[in-house]
Amino acid sequence: MAPDQVVYHRYPPPPGAHGIVDHLWVVRLPEGAVEREVLLPDGHGLVTVAVGTPGERIDPLTLERTPDGSAVRGLADRAVVREQRGPAVRLGAQLDPVALARMGVHAAAHEPVALTTVLGDGVEEDCASALGQGRDADAAYVLGSALAARAVPPPVGSPLEALAPVLRSVIEQRGLVRAADLARQADLSVAVLHREVVETLGVTPAAFLAAVRFSAFVRDAVGPGPVRPGDVLAALRWYLRAGYPPREVERFTGLGHVELRRLEAGLAAALGVAA
Repeated sequence: MAPDQVVYHRYPPPPGAHGIVDHLWVVRLPEGAVEREVLLPDGHGLVTVAVGTPGERIDPLTLERTPDGSAVRGLADRAVVREQRGPAVRLGAQLDPVALARMGVHAAAHEPVALTTVLGDGVEEDCASALGQGRDADAAYVLGSALAARAVPPPVGSPLEALAPVLRSVIEQRGLVRAADLARQADLSVAVLHREVVETLGVTPAAFLAAVRFSAFVRDAVGPGPVRPGDVLAALRWYLRAGYPPREVERFTGLGHVELRRLEAGLAAALGVAA
């Protein structure tokens, strides 16, 4: 395998994991490879099993670096850059928006929870063993099945039951709805919706909508799979220079002009390129 050959495979959730796991993936980096990607705040929690050289997260607004290993993370409210050097392999499960709430887990995107705390002993070791033997599909099956086994159905008639389809529809609609529309859809008042979304997701409805809009905007520009920082930087620069009215910028990207320019400058600094 060439040093610059990064391999990415995507897997569907195993039986019984639908509604908990959106999809699973495995990324392999050979020795000598260096990968940087932008982790989008796309409205999903994330569970990862990391084997090999530890990775790092870089906050593009502060350039602070933090370790990134095996963990459970809640929904993010902003994009971060992930830097990984090979040899390494990562298994990930992208979760349904309410999956962590159904598992009784409160995890912030920037304050990861240990995998053993959520799934107990053995799951991480089983996944790592399968990855070490090149059985990536088996590792994905083990992780997806363990997550599904931990989740419980939301109580009938509960706000959580009402929120689940509404939050999925936000992602389907690229975040181009209002909080009042979500409240009407869930048959909740705006105040109750705000409280339940914060309790369920750990972010406000406004932050959730903005994150989904930004992720949809980036995906339109870069396509599926790992998101390379240079591609995001190019998309931001093109959009900011196109001269769209401020209201349209925030409506379609989830961020205002000032926030987008700060992110552009932060990505440039994280990549070591001219702003």
